[in-house]
Amino acid sequence: MNKQVLQDDVSRRAIVEDLDTCLLVEAGAGSGKTHSLVERMVALVKENKCAVDRIAAVTFTRKAAAELKGRFQLALEKFLAGETSQDKKVRLNHALNDLDRCFLGTIHSFCAALLRERPVEAGLEPDFVEIEELEDKLLSERAWEEYLTRVQVENPQALEDLLKIDVSAQDLKEFYRVLSDYPEVEADRNYSPVPDLKAVRVALNKLLNRAEKLLPANAPLKGWDSLQSLLRRALARRRIFGLDEDITLLRLLAILDKKGRVTQNRWLSRDDAIAAQDAFNQFRDGHITPALKAWREHRHKRLVDFVLPAVEFYSKRRTERSRLNFQDLLMSAAALLKGNPEVRSYFQERYTHLLVDEFQDTDPIQAEIMFYLTGQDIHEQDWRKLVPRPGALFVVGDPKQSIYRFRRADIDTYNEVKKLIDLSGGSVLHLTSNFRSVKAIGDWVNPVFKGLLPAEATSFQAAFTDLNTVRENKEGNIGGIRTINIPKVSRNSQREIALFDAGRIARWIRWAVDGGITLERTAEEIEAGFTERPGPADFLILLRYKSNMDLYARALEEQGIPFQIAGSGGFSESAEIAELLKVLKAILDPDDSVRLVAVLRGGLFGLSDNQLWLFKQAGGHFSFYARVPDSMDQKDREFFEWAFGRLKAFRKWTQDLPASAALENIMQELGIIPYALTGELGRSRSGYLAQCLELLAAAEREGITSFASLVDSLELLIETGVEEEINIAPWENDAVRLMNLHKAKGLEAPVVFLANPGKDVTWEPSVHIKRTGGLPYGYYVVKKKKGFTEEILGQPLNWDELADIEKKYLDAEETRLLYVAATRAKNLLVISVYPDKPEISPWQSFNGHFEGVPALEEVKVIPAPSSVGGDTITNQDLAGARGGFLGPGSPLNIPGYTIASVTSLVKGSGDTPERKATGRGQSWGRVIHRVLESSVKKAPKKAPANPELFIENVLTEESRAPEEKEQVLILINKIMQSTIWQRMLQSKKRFVEVPFSVKVEDGKQDFKGDTVISGVIDLVFLEDGGWVIVDYKTDTIENEEGLAGLVDYYTPQVEMYRKCCLSG
Repeated sequence: MNKQVLQDDVSRRAIVEDLDTCLLVEAGAGSGKTHSLVERMVALVKENKCAVDRIAAVTFTRKAAAELKGRFQLALEKFLAGETSQDKKVRLNHALNDLDRCFLGTIHSFCAALLRERPVEAGLEPDFVEIEELEDKLLSERAWEEYLTRVQVENPQALEDLLKIDVSAQDLKEFYRVLSDYPEVEADRNYSPVPDLKAVRVALNKLLNRAEKLLPANAPLKGWDSLQSLLRRALARRRIFGLDEDITLLRLLAILDKKGRVTQNRWLSRDDAIAAQDAFNQFRDGHITPALKAWREHRHKRLVDFVLPAVEFYSKRRTERSRLNFQDLLMSAAALLKGNPEVRSYFQERYTHLLVDEFQDTDPIQAEIMFYLTGQDIHEQDWRKLVPRPGALFVVGDPKQSIYRFRRADIDTYNEVKKLIDLSGGSVLHLTSNFRSVKAIGDWVNPVFKGLLPAEATSFQAAFTDLNTVRENKEGNIGGIRTINIPKVSRNSQREIALFDAGRIARWIRWAVDGGITLERTAEEIEAGFTERPGPADFLILLRYKSNMDLYARALEEQGIPFQIAGSGGFSESAEIAELLKVLKAILDPDDSVRLVAVLRGGLFGLSDNQLWLFKQAGGHFSFYARVPDSMDQKDREFFEWAFGRLKAFRKWTQDLPASAALENIMQELGIIPYALTGELGRSRSGYLAQCLELLAAAEREGITSFASLVDSLELLIETGVEEEINIAPWENDAVRLMNLHKAKGLEAPVVFLANPGKDVTWEPSVHIKRTGGLPYGYYVVKKKKGFTEEILGQPLNWDELADIEKKYLDAEETRLLYVAATRAKNLLVISVYPDKPEISPWQSFNGHFEGVPALEEVKVIPAPSSVGGDTITNQDLAGARGGFLGPGSPLNIPGYTIASVTSLVKGSGDTPERKATGRGQSWGRVIHRVLESSVKKAPKKAPANPELFIENVLTEESRAPEEKEQVLILINKIMQSTIWQRMLQSKKRFVEVPFSVKVEDGKQDFKGDTVISGVIDLVFLEDGGWVIVDYKTDTIENEEGLAGLVDYYTPQVEMYRKCCLSG
């Protein structure tokens, strides 16, 4: 398209020509935000305003940073090829050669770079560690538990004070998480007195006395209505607990804080029903609401005062361990620049030009950093008073697409930066030309949002600007707006609406990719090899919320259409991951019989309730170390022996192997990934498992090394969810994209569906952050989860007014989400509508704009195979493939490395010496090992607490006679009197049951092929002369000659331990 016809041509020229002016560019959807930023960077280099290593370009995500780097390189190459000036060619060539010296990354990685360059001034250790979100969450959870333990020991009165206001410390965990998200914000802590409940108590007694007269004596034929149930419950609580205690009264008021509707035919008369309803409504509005409000306001300060020290405790713990989370990086960088003029001057010379992309959705602290790095007065500490150096700052954003307030994005900060740039001699430019959508889409979108957005920007909302679409759509190619009209379904069921919608969409896509439509392609698409006939990747399905996404995925799968899901929340809901977690927890605690039973009767082992009952009836003990009773039926006994054997092997892997390796082995042995893959939505379900393994392996690399910690990490992942999802077949890019709306930011597709018109949710605000006018100040509602609902524990004074303000921000953001949704489509935008009840649709704001909009074609399709282009697989094919995969010549049967244990290598190296047979077997050795292990852990005590009970339990687990307890005690006491034991007691450090794995390469130490040697060292302790390795043996010997033979036999084993320790 010729730039001369563009309405925003002046702004586009200013971006590459006004290089000595700071610019804030408001770039509408499809206008080329990243393109404008790249052109600015190229112009800075070409016009000799700075070298490429003096540029810092900050983006929103790592993916965007990688894309920006690629586009910058291509742009440099393009301009170099077309440049005629020799001087400019030299500069562009230098820029290409030095491209790696240009900073292109996220704000967090940029802050980390600043801090690593000047750690001393920042008060950090030079080797500080940046922790990822998962590790941060896990460490935060541990810090909370440790804080509660400390309070219990050091300040138990604080816990008693909480109980006096009817709050448990564990109820505040979610509030702790919320406060941790805003470490730079001062929390509101205004005091409110204890409410006087005398009048409420009198009014409640009056209400209940009247209710006793109005309520029927017997239950109505169709049961009590909701108001009757509430009143009966209140009467019962008054009868049992009384109303004298304030806490008892307040608990009852919380129960009654409901609408409580009547069904007139369940009362003695219509007048009684109306009288009861009126009396209850008056009591609720006149007494319950104000009393609970006053009580929550009183509790609020006390709750904040209890939780804030926990946030500070975790912050201090991170500092002590030199671990910085994302907010630490931002706050530390801002503090470094704010308080050190010399450092600020240094970095202003280091990065002379700062460019920021997607500014409307970045963290508010980023604004401070931007102005400290570009402000002329290096001594001024208030960033709002700084004036950027001419041309040093270039900011790109679109306030109409600011949709991440729940992730700290703040439109007030955006508006403030915009004002500061404008007042400091900079310019605010607008890009309105849209290169994405065809004109028919722009013609529909513009009048819709002209009515939804204000003409001038407000504190809450961005101003409307026209979407000046420049793409034409040739006749015959599909384009514009369509609707899917969903007929009335029973009870307006969300699932039924989504089910119908999903089927329509999937069938239409199937028909479209089979040649039903043609698409107008852009020049870039044609150059990339796209034809008019669409493929699955040309379709994007957007849902406002995560729920019901599975129905759309199933519909696509039924039509054989490949798809990729993002933002579904499916990881947390994965049945396979839940089953896996059960297994891992059972492995960690062999004594937990309840968990073991849950695992045995779960989908991965599949024992029936009858088999479990027969096991117990036969005297079986629910521990996978226990012996399976011989009296059981052989088939059932084999089931249990198989299950227990696998679990014992799993536990041994957790002791012998690195945590992630053990997890991978367990998942492989369970066959859980192929099991998930073969089911419905198999790729997504197996993808969650692969993602689980990848995330936990990454956590291990970040320092979460124990298997127990890895299991805790998995539990936290399930609880908090996973934002990003992986595709187990990344080579298959030609797939429909299915995602929630927040994931669609920055994306586009030729055909976009706005689906699932049966669900619209209104969220009540619980956080309000005031950032204007200095220090950010936060107002928080304290909540606790109760199943699928929430209970308010505390709220700030005047919360109703604050909530109204926050609601305006949220409502404005909801409109901006609609703008994002409506501007993703290149050729065709399809909106699903439910005419019978349009107000339940998240797209309801579009109602009234569908006049003249045609409905999407109704199509019929032939049932498709399982995937586009796939072949039908028969049983004979499977049998042949199985033979090929599992046959003797299969590559799968050729090991890439050998696994060996130290014990097996030693025992296979020579003849076993003669020793006295005692009939005790290997279980006797395990008993002695476990008792010694416990004794070492209890050192310097001479024995574990209650050693006889401990020994009895170990003997029971090993299915040995209780009478052997005395023999164990005698042997342990002899060992404790030995010289080696006394040396251990005096040692500086000691460790028991130390697992290790060491890789020995082919040809070394006489090994053929790469070999992984693993083992467990019984005891190792540190003396002045070095580490001492101890290996316990319970062989019985009769003379010195026998002892010498055993020493010779086992010495290579200890020597192997020594070599492995040295090589590790």
